[in-house]
Formats: sequence, structure tokens, C-alpha cells
Amino acid sequence: MQELKAALFDVDGTLLDTSEFIFQAYEYTLDKFGLAPKTRSEMATLIGKPLETCYELLAPGVHIAGIADIKDIKDIRELAKELAKTHRYFQGEHLDLSKPYPGTATALEALKIAGIKIAAVTTRQRSSSVKTLELAGISEFIDFVVALEDVTHLKPDPEPVLKALAYLNVQPVDAIMTGDSDVDIFAGKNAGTATVGVTYGFHGVRIADSNPDYVIDSIGEIIPVVLPEVSECPVSRT
Repeated sequence: MQELKAALFDVDGTLLDTSEFIFQAYEYTLDKFGLAPKTRSEMATLIGKPLETCYELLAPGVHIAGIADIKDIKDIRELAKELAKTHRYFQGEHLDLSKPYPGTATALEALKIAGIKIAAVTTRQRSSSVKTLELAGISEFIDFVVALEDVTHLKPDPEPVLKALAYLNVQPVDAIMTGDSDVDIFAGKNAGTATVGVTYGFHGVRIADSNPDYVIDSIGEIIPVVLPEVSECPVSRT
């Protein structure tokens, strides 16, 4: 692989451990609306998709006290919007539930020192994303954030990745996209970047099914991928 100039990262499940931040928001929202609870394993399969889409998938056939079964597509979409609004409210009140993965700041700092440009590419709203990155103490290493409001088409469409690269003034062939979800890997591939799948996020070792160029088990392992001359961490190439 040629020398890289930019490293792009998904946020939830890649830079930040947002498991409690996300799962507790789902649990709070479903309970508040009187909806049937879901297991965390079920919720994990939705992560990476737009939040309204996640709630649309959870809504069909549900029953809310005093309201008929929700089956009409229009009703489902309206309900999903309300659910997503409540979900985001909970997260806004509990930003402290989001934590950086061990070694995240060290890895990002090493990349910055080496002259690598860094962007975060997320399907979460900008305000929430920026605040959690700031609280994690890693926002200083990130040159640009592409969030939900910034694009028309979300991952796996290449638009978010290409928008980040345009801001960084880097060509796709000189960049790498890292994430824990298939949409992250496909967004990178569709944009023309190299890709890295992480096994420590929400989707575990299943990320390998997306055929990323590399698979890593900790954020620190990104260093020898981006900076081949650094060999402090082993890395698995697929």
C-alpha cells in the first residue's frame, strides 16, 4: 500500500465505546413509549444505520397503550421520528456514558505527529458527536467531522467519506477508512479508499465478512497499518 495522507474513522464502536450511551438510550425510549423491550444483541444489529431507520425497524406491529397497532408505513415513520427525538434527548442528558477506547488518544496523536490528516465520519448528529469527542479528550486530533446533517446520503454511500476527503484535500487512493460496521467498510470501498475493520466494536469479528483490507483488534493496531515503518502492534491483513 502506498504512503497514506489521511485516516478516516467511524465514531461509535470505533473511536468511542458508546455501548451504554446507545443501549441505555434505546432502553429508555422503548420503556417511555410502552414498547416491548429488545435485547442488547438485537439492538447491536441496528447500530450504524440512521436512527430513524432503526426505530422504523423496531416499530411495525407494536402496540402503545390506548393506540391501535401501528402498521401503516406513514404511521411507523412518524412514530420513528418521535422515538428518535426521545432517544437523542436521553443521549444529550447522558453524554458521560460515552468513553474513548483504551489507547485512542495515543493512536490519534501518533498519526497526527506523523503528519496524517484525521476525520471522523458518523451517522450521529453533529452536536452530540462533537461533544462526545470533546469529552473523550480526542477532538484536538480530529481535523474534520462529517455528521448526519452534513450529507444527503449516509454510509454505505461514499458521500460522507468523499466530503471528508474534499475538506482534507486528499484523494481516496491516499486515504483509509476505519470502522466496526459493514456500512463503514462499504462506504470506504465505494469511495475508493483502503479499509480497516475493527473487531472490538458493536459487530465483533463479523466485520471480517465485509472484506476490509485489514482487520485490527485494538485501536492501537491502526498505527502500523497507516505507518508501516512502525511495527509496535501486530496487524491482520485479510
